[in-house]
Amino acid sequence: PNSSTTSAAPTPAAAAAMPLAAEPDDTHGEGENQQLLITTKGGPGLEGLVVGSYCHDVLIRGGRVVGETLGGAAAFVSNVLDAASPRDAALNGTAPFVVVAKVGHDFVYASAPAPARHPPLVCASPTTSFHAQFSETAASAHAPDRELRRVRACDPIYPADLPDRRFAYGLAVGVAGEVLPETLEQMIRLCRAVLVDAQALIRAFDGDGAVGHVALDDTPYARLLPRVAFVKASEEEAPYVGVETARRWCCVIVTEGRDGCRLYWNGGEARVMPFPAVQVDPTGAGDSFLAGFATGLLWGLSATDAALLGNFFGAAAVSQVGVPTFHSKMLQVCTISLVQLLVQSDWEESFCSC
Repeated sequence: PNSSTTSAAPTPAAAAAMPLAAEPDDTHGEGENQQLLITTKGGPGLEGLVVGSYCHDVLIRGGRVVGETLGGAAAFVSNVLDAASPRDAALNGTAPFVVVAKVGHDFVYASAPAPARHPPLVCASPTTSFHAQFSETAASAHAPDRELRRVRACDPIYPADLPDRRFAYGLAVGVAGEVLPETLEQMIRLCRAVLVDAQALIRAFDGDGAVGHVALDDTPYARLLPRVAFVKASEEEAPYVGVETARRWCCVIVTEGRDGCRLYWNGGEARVMPFPAVQVDPTGAGDSFLAGFATGLLWGLSATDAALLGNFFGAAAVSQVGVPTFHSKMLQVCTISLVQLLVQSDWEESFCSC
């Protein structure tokens, strides 16, 4: 089966959904976002807002540069959302979401698919750049497989940089501290529901730019948690998020690499099986997962089933270097596999309840 629930509490199907016909307001009650349900069901105006900058990524192994690619969560997220967008939107060159990203005049990937479709704001500061140092040996299932260092940082994204209109959903996907607390708060005001990548909240950088983490409770973002629908964290980030506390306010998703992912909500949890993949470059796996997860919710899937779609896109991301290419045949295979797994899961649940 695609998921196994470890509590008799209701599944998080309602945990993240955005009743898109409803008018958003500025005063979501504590835990209210857990009742939001994303569903397209033919409804118009499902525009999303993606906030996070594009980056220059340099991949290093054994002290030698082995690749230079477009990076930044916004690139991976918009890549998945574009691939999953309606075909007529792709043909018309439009997208049902807006990307707010910043780069410097030195940005070298302006013609790449994601930035070309969703141009960034250009500022005087240099483009954010990361160096990813990979170990020579294969990482274990639970150990970090790279060391990240922020070499340069572009300007942060300010509330005034966001479009002043309502959105069905928002994805806060900063990687270098660019999504400020006040910017996240503005997203919450503008969007019916907001999904957040934990790295946007808890990353810290030492004097050499090495990436570390701080406890979410010790950040100015903590007070906004009750107004967020979902927080996605890696296994490494989860202890800093404080899953047991955070799950009281929103649905927390912890990705576990080759072991799939787990969802935690107030009263229950579920494990979602992985898609197999041969890892070439882990960069962007979590970003692609989150975008695939949001896509599943927009398609009307429950949160656990949407997480399965997220696992597919995460697996597809690690099988390629840099921002992956999603061919139509790959997406067809994904759809068939997803349907088979969902049917199998539904059959097993019905059989067990007899």
